[in-house]
Order: sequence, then structure tokens, then C-alpha cells
Amino acid sequence: MPFLATKIVSTRFRGLVARPRLLSILSELPAKRLGVIKAPAGFGKSSLAAAWAEKLEQSGNCVGWLTIDSDDDEATRFLFYVSQALHHACPDVGAGAIGLILENNLIDPTAILSSLINDLAEMEDDVYLFLEDYHWLRAPRIHQTVAYFLKHVPSHCHVVLTTRTEPPLPLANLRAQNQLIEIDSVALRFDMQETQAFLDSAKPGALELADVQLLQRKTEGWPAALRIISSMGSQSGSGLKEYVHNLSGSQRPVAAYLAEMLDGLPVELVDFMLRTAILDRLSGPLCEAVTGSSASRTILASLAQRQMLLTPLDNDGVWFRYHTLLAEYLRQRLNADRGVEVPELHGRAALWYASRELWTEAVQHAIAAGAPDRAIGWIKNCAMALIKRGDLFTLLEWQRQFPDELMRGQCEVRLAIAWGLSLALRFDEALKLATDIEGDIAAMGLPESDLLHECQAIRSVAIALKDDSERALPLAQDCVNSSSDPWTANVASNVVRFSHMKAGNLKQFHATPWIPYSVEEDRRNVFASVYRHCLNGLAEERQIRLAAADGHYREGLRIAEQDVGPNSIAAALPASLIARIRYEQGHLDEAEAWVIDRVPLISSGTMLDCVWSAYFVIARVATARMNFERARTLLERAENQGVTRDWGRLSAGAIAEQARLYLNDGRLDEAAACVDRLERLARKYPAPRPCAWSEIEWYHKLARAHLLGQQARPDEAISILQQLQREAEAMQHRQFLICIAIRLSAIQLSAGKVAEAVGHFRRVLAACAAAGLYQTVLDEGPIISELLRTTQEGGNVKTDLIPYVDRLVAGLQRAGQDRSAPTSGARILSALSPRETDILTLIAEGLSNKEIARNLYIGPETVKSHLKNVFTKLGVERRAQAVSRAQTLGLVTTR
Repeated sequence: MPFLATKIVSTRFRGLVARPRLLSILSELPAKRLGVIKAPAGFGKSSLAAAWAEKLEQSGNCVGWLTIDSDDDEATRFLFYVSQALHHACPDVGAGAIGLILENNLIDPTAILSSLINDLAEMEDDVYLFLEDYHWLRAPRIHQTVAYFLKHVPSHCHVVLTTRTEPPLPLANLRAQNQLIEIDSVALRFDMQETQAFLDSAKPGALELADVQLLQRKTEGWPAALRIISSMGSQSGSGLKEYVHNLSGSQRPVAAYLAEMLDGLPVELVDFMLRTAILDRLSGPLCEAVTGSSASRTILASLAQRQMLLTPLDNDGVWFRYHTLLAEYLRQRLNADRGVEVPELHGRAALWYASRELWTEAVQHAIAAGAPDRAIGWIKNCAMALIKRGDLFTLLEWQRQFPDELMRGQCEVRLAIAWGLSLALRFDEALKLATDIEGDIAAMGLPESDLLHECQAIRSVAIALKDDSERALPLAQDCVNSSSDPWTANVASNVVRFSHMKAGNLKQFHATPWIPYSVEEDRRNVFASVYRHCLNGLAEERQIRLAAADGHYREGLRIAEQDVGPNSIAAALPASLIARIRYEQGHLDEAEAWVIDRVPLISSGTMLDCVWSAYFVIARVATARMNFERARTLLERAENQGVTRDWGRLSAGAIAEQARLYLNDGRLDEAAACVDRLERLARKYPAPRPCAWSEIEWYHKLARAHLLGQQARPDEAISILQQLQREAEAMQHRQFLICIAIRLSAIQLSAGKVAEAVGHFRRVLAACAAAGLYQTVLDEGPIISELLRTTQEGGNVKTDLIPYVDRLVAGLQRAGQDRSAPTSGARILSALSPRETDILTLIAEGLSNKEIARNLYIGPETVKSHLKNVFTKLGVERRAQAVSRAQTLGLVTTR
């Protein structure tokens, strides 16, 4: 039998980038039977395997190597070369097997395997066999032979194979037995550090960091593309930078490499890839609809099997996408060779998506197909349904894609967009569009009443969400009285309720009509229903009826999660308010958990009260954990958001909290500056009549009174608080009255007016105990300890209040211990190992498990194991909670 000696000698690569994170995996190989390095062409499989083999040889191990090609796809020939590779590495192994084959090349492969396995059993040292390019092997008998070998080989023998396809071997069993190492294309991609090191070696100083990052994103760390670009002798300095900025899969020489790669594929596969290149994601049924081929599912599976730069998008193997450079190349080639087909392909995709009511993709493909009328038609069918479900941003993204001339005359679509703009807090745009639509209605002679009422309702929503409750009220009231559309009337009803609540008119709040929806309509009008429950809860909370408020919030959450999902704006609305209830009840960890994953949604699409509730909770939790820096950072962020949105009440709340922190720390100058800012805000947002803006002046007065008390000017402070008390009573805001009464009691006690202080505080205790308020009292700090002690010493605590007072005393003692002892952050930091601390820091920077593994040169499973320990030590269940807890405790920096 002919024998090529070069096939059993490993390739020597020069100028390779050190990849310690991948070489470190080699340490796990002695405990495994099989290692599989699987990836498309150009991902560095061979270079990694060669590096592994070289390192093992340098450590004194026996290492056999076989480079496989298409001629080896016959069992006896394959085993002949395997025997030669092992014999070359270990002279005591393989001689008998080689003799058997030379005597009779028709011999049963089992006999050859038995000889090899027996020889290996006599070896004392570990033996490694590398099989490069295993994907060339198709014969089932060979795969059966390898499976037999893996099953019966002694434990000190290990096999490593490189392949472009999933090898038909018993991998599931090996995984279950923890006898398998797998490295895929994701692991083989260069991370940022490796890309930088590679370029520093190939083109030192040619690119700045920002350009390297851009190159990393565009190539997705594909080693072949990086090598091709770095090998371009004509490109250096500014020329290379320009090339990177313009890089696409259609540019030479990347395009030439991709063309060569596709030329080696069957014609039907290439045809399939070209026609499906119009898709951002691929599935079997979708590809079948686009290509018209019933074999599409099989072809897609074949591409996945061949590892043709196809990235899975789920764990079920249903959805995939092409690598960015490959997709760009395919689209360019499709347009060049078959441009006439492109609109038809997009049209088929649009119909497939529309048939499944996946409107975003349907509309996008309809636009690409040159069918704007069809796209507009589909938007008409679903635009208001999206708004009523709270899916605001999908519609607003479509709006961005349509030219203005196409939207003219599309009154229904533009109304839906106006609704979306108003509910997404883009107030000025919503108001302008509503005015434009009113002009179109007049110009086109459309039936006016319902459309005009809808424009007016949109205007009232935008103004109310901008927090101008007084101006929104008459607009919304008119819609409630006149509109025949249940959605419009009920959204306007919410605006009326909001305005009455902020004016302190709870009788009118509860008298405002609401058109009951059927169960089916409730599903279609989720956003309006959820807002109604949130407003009802806020009204109850003002009356310190926390249980009733919590019931409304949870009903709103149930509707949102059931009909839209937990990760929706609709669910974020009540979740932010439930957090405030749980915080008030003293459940700080739970309160934080309610909002921490939802902060982006809460900030981008919920009303001011929800945004403030989220910031209030996470800032107060940070304060309770003694991380004042994080608390101030969060409050500054809230204040800035208030400025950006012209939400004076949000800025005022954040500034008042900052003042409270400064005053509790004895920093009177900083607190005085906060009070001055509050005064300016109160002038900017005047409230001659009770409305939402009234609370800005309340924040100012409460902070000023607190400051005056610290400045030993109690009479002025008491006078302000008594005036504020009358205003809050007139607006039936019992929740704020509690805050005023606590501050009044504290100032009276500090001023030596003990009887008055105790009298006020006794009433506070009774009201708070009945309502379930806890944290509001506790948060006032050491002065509460003095008030409690003085009240108890005077025998002013009724028997039924004793359990509540005992709970407050215990809470204050814990808080005092936290202040005097090392911070809980320091305790937890000491409990975390250095590796766990590193991983926690990288999570806070937004890295995924795989990215963390690359950065720390460990396996993803090791990262998961450390994460479990981190979660346990921090007392959390999710990554976002871990980051928040770490930031709150000062373990990582708040950004």
C-alpha cells in the first residue's frame, strides 16, 4: 500500500498569535477521550491543533498526527495511516497493525483495531492522536471504527480531531460521560486582545485602537479575514485605515477568498445561499418560501453541518444567520448575477412573515420588494394593535423607514404613529404630528369628529406625560365626553384621572368614567388597562393604603405579562411601582430586583412616576448599603433625565434626595446649593393651582425646612412645615403628610419642644403601623432613635404599637451596626475569590460568558461555575441583579 510520510507530520506554523485562553483548554485534555475542534474554513483549526501537538511533544508526550484527505475515505487505508501515525510517535505501537494490513488489505478492521488497542494498553505514558480535516471522511465504516476505538482505547490515550462538520460519532454519550472537549467557531474567533496582538505583529502601529475595534466588529473575529487584510502589502497606514472603514464582503481580497470557498460547494448549495442572502435570519420554512425549493430544510441543515459561516441564533437549531462578510458578498453577487430576482425574493419573504403576523420583517421586506402600498396596508392592519399592546418602538422604527411623501394621505397610520410618539415620551414630535394630521383632515374633507377627537386625545396624552396635568385636563375631559371609540375615550379617561389625582381631587378621580372592555378587548387594549391599574394604585398609595395599591399594580402586571410578556413596557409600568411598595415594607433586595432588569424599559417608555419610583428605590437601597457614591450617581442621572425631558418634578425629586443625603452627612453647604436649585425649579414650573407641579414646591419646602433645622433655625423650619402640612391636607396627600410629620417631630425634638415632638410622633407611629409604612420612618436615621426613645420613656406607646416599634428599633440597630462595622461591601468582597471578583467586574462591563472566558483564559463552563458562587454570595439570581448589588455595595463602579 502506498505511503506518504508527510501525512503523518504535523504542519509547522510560523508567526502565530499566542492564544493562551485556547491553549489553557489543553490542560483538560488528559482527562478526556476526545477533543473536537469544529469550525468553517479559515478559523485556525489546524494552527490550534498544531500548537497543542507541539506543546504536548515539548512536555515529553507521545503525539501522533494524521492529515486526512479525500483519498483516505476507505476504512483499511484510514487505519493504515492511523497505525503509521501512532508508530511514528511511539515505536512500540502500530507495528503489528501495519503488518496485518500489508499482508491482507481486506482484513477486518476490528482485527487492526484490536492490535492497536493492545499495543496502546502496554504504554505507560499518555498518547495523543491528532486527526486533521476529519470532514473528508464519509464512509460509515470509518466512523464506526473510530467510535469503537474511542470506546475501547485505554484511558491514557486521547484523540483530537479538526473538522468543518459535526462528526457522526457518539458525541452525546461522551458529553454525558464528561469525556469530550469541544471548541467551536465562537471560541476560535479572535477576541479584541488577540486581534490587537495579531495586528501589532503583522502591521505594527498601522491602526489606532478605535480602528482595531471596528475591524473586530466587521470581521467578527474571523481569523482568515484578519490574515487576508493584514497580508495586503499595498495597504498600510492611512490606506489600511480607510480599507477597514470601507470593509465589506464584496471587497477584494476578502471577496476572492469567499468566492473560492463557494466554488468548492455543489451548485445547488451556492444557489440556495445566494437566494437566501436577502434574509437577516434563516429558518427551513422561511427559506422554502423564498427559494420555492422543498429541499430547503435539508439544504439549510447541510450548510449548518458544513459550518459554512452560519451562526445559530437559538439553542434549537431553528434559526441561523450568515456571517456579516459572507452575507455582504452573497448579496453583492446576487445583485450582480440575478438582480432581477431580488424584488421577487423579498416579496416572498414579506408574504411568509405576514402570514405569521411577524409584521416588522414583513414590512421591511415589502419595502425592499418595492411594494410600499402593501407595506402600508400591513401597517394599517397592525399599527394600532401594536400601540394598544404597548409595542411602541416597532411602529416608530417603521416611521423612520418611510419617506414623508409615502406617508401623506395615510391618516390612520400617521395617527397610530402619533399615539406611539406620545406614549414613547417624544412629546414635541407627537404634538406636531397631531397638528399636521388635523390639517390633513381639513384639507381632505375627511369625516371629522372621531379623527379630531383622536388627535385631541393624543395631544392630551403628550401633555400629561410631559407632566403638565393642569393643561392636559380640559383636552382629555372633552374626549371622554365626546369620543365614541373605547380606546380613545379610555386613554383620555386615564389622563383625566391623572390630572384629578395630581390636583388632589380624589372624588372626581373615582367619578371619571371608564368603558369596560371584554376579555378579548382587554387583550387588545393592554396599555390603557395597565395604565388605569397603575393610576388607581398611585391614588391608593397617596392615601397610604399600600395593600390596595399593591393589588392594583399586580393586576396591571398580570394583564401585561399574560398578553404582552414580562419584558415589555406594559409590564415595566406596574413593576416599577411594586418596587416602591416592597421597599416601603422593608424588603430592600426584593424591591431592587423588581426594577433592576427593567431600568432601560422604565426610562424609555413609562410615565414620570414610574421612572422616579425606579430611581428612588435603587438610590435608597444604595444608601441603605452605605454606598453613597452610587446613590448620588443614580440621583444625578435621574436629575439629568428630568432636564432632558423637561420633567421638573423628576429633577426636583432627585435634587431633594441629594439634599437629604448631604444633610444626613452634615454637609450643609452642598445641601444649601440643592435647596437653591429646588427654588429655581419651583419658579420655572409654577403651580398657582394644585397640579403635578405642586410637588416641586413641596420638595423645595421640605428640603428647606430640613436645612433650617440643621442650621439651628427651628422656628422658621416649623413655620414652613406647618404651611406645607396645610397644602398637603388640602390635596389629600396622606403619604406626603407622613414625611412632613416625621420631619416636624425631628425638628421639634432638636429644638427642645419635647411634648410637641412626642405628640406628633405618636400620631405618626399609629398611622404608619396601620398603613404598613416602615422604611419611610427608618430612613430618617439616628433622630428616629431619639424620637422612639423619648416617646417610649414618656409611656406614649400604646400596647398595640409595641410590635411595630420593636421592629423599628431592631431596624435602627442594624443600620447603626452597618455604619460602625466594615461595610457589607467589604465583607462580601472578602468572601469573593479573586477570580470571582474579576468575573463580577467583567459582567458589569457588559461582557458575555464567552467573552469573559476569552479575557480570563478559562472555559465558559468555568465562568458559569464561578457565577453560581457569585450569585450565592450576593444573594441574587440574575446577572443584572448581581451587577446592581455589586454597584450598590461599591464592589464595582456605577457608570
